[in-house]
Amino acid sequence: MNQYIYSYSESIVLSLCKEIEYIRSRSKNINNSLKTCHNKILSRRLILELEKLNKNRLKILKISENMFKKNSNDLSFEFFLEITKRSNLIQQI
Repeated sequence: MNQYIYSYSESIVLSLCKEIEYIRSRSKNINNSLKTCHNKILSRRLILELEKLNKNRLKILKISENMFKKNSNDLSFEFFLEITKRSNLIQQI
């Protein structure tokens, strides 16, 4: 039973780590595109997407903090929290 719980939590952590990496990468691409974009409609769409990504990033940060509080001895949760915090610092709007 205990092995099943760890397996399940590790897959959640991995999926959320992949998601936070996608958000980081996409945010970086959008920011680069915004620097050169001259179309107001496209710029607005990009800004809206960036805001949505930022909301998702904040949700994941809350999840990671909660997971870490409940399992502070687990390195995977600590790693997940650190990745999420770093992404949040780098990609703030």
